[in-house]
Amino acid sequence: MSSPRTEMQGFVQLLAALSITIVAAGCTDYLERRDALSLGAGDAVAANRAIHTIDPWPADAARTDIEVSGRRVVDAIERYNAPHPAAAMTPSIAIMPAPGLMPPPASP
Repeated sequence: MSSPRTEMQGFVQLLAALSITIVAAGCTDYLERRDALSLGAGDAVAANRAIHTIDPWPADAARTDIEVSGRRVVDAIERYNAPHPAAAMTPSIAIMPAPGLMPPPASP
């Protein structure tokens, strides 16, 4: 005798398989009635527009042999990786009391 939990799992699996079969059967009707060789066919206007679009990048953008000083690159990497001392925590704005709220200077 099987437990109720096992029977419920079997029922859920059967229900899942049945729903997948129904969904797949609904898609086949749409795919059978297409008059194209592939699912991507049929958008000739967009394809022609993409083919005839002028490349917006300049010709030099494809050049990958950029001349650069190796020593300069190594120095930049070393500066980047070097430990930096913690900056002193000084306030960036000086806080001063308003002139009307200042006490009068002491008399000698």
